[in-house]
Amino acid sequence: MTQIRPRKRARATRLVLLGSAAFGLAACQEEQVEATVFPSVEECRALADLPENDFTAEECAQGFDEAQAIHAESAPRYEDQALCEEQHGGECVAEQSAGGGSIFLPLLAGYMIGNMLGGRGMAAQPLYRTGGGRYATPSGGTSVSGLRGTTQVRPASFAASPSTRTAAPLTRSTVNSRGGFGASRTGGGFGSRSFGG
Repeated sequence: MTQIRPRKRARATRLVLLGSAAFGLAACQEEQVEATVFPSVEECRALADLPENDFTAEECAQGFDEAQAIHAESAPRYEDQALCEEQHGGECVAEQSAGGGSIFLPLLAGYMIGNMLGGRGMAAQPLYRTGGGRYATPSGGTSVSGLRGTTQVRPASFAASPSTRTAAPLTRSTVNSRGGFGASRTGGGFGSRSFGG
């Protein structure tokens, strides 16, 4: 009889340890929030009235305004137009730098909006085309595969990006040392809902 009791205890201990390990792994995974991606505020507003969407036309406009403000403050800025166009697969625009020369910014390709965790409301981020054909936030830290649809992203995807207004513009050596804009970052594809091509 005394031999059976240690086995039962050992089995119970193993189950508790397995349950604790599973709980620990679940706690390590960061929660995700749903984000919806649009190429324009007009497309966002057109979809806001659909019953399956949880955003309003007013939130579309507020999100676009927020994305434009972030773009003005935190867009990647390059010392050379060719480098900017190479990193963003397209046209870049010139802006006067604090030192009097020109720096180059990618065009805003679209934006994403999402409900934040904990009932903190809607947030937005601008998106830029990457050289690899994806779309990334100003820091390049979050990327998505397209400009239409929904995806799951980390709440940190909506964190404030550092200001680039007074920072030194990106040079070829800086870009190469980082592997290119958005190159080594993780991001989502699109989930179950997509708004078409």
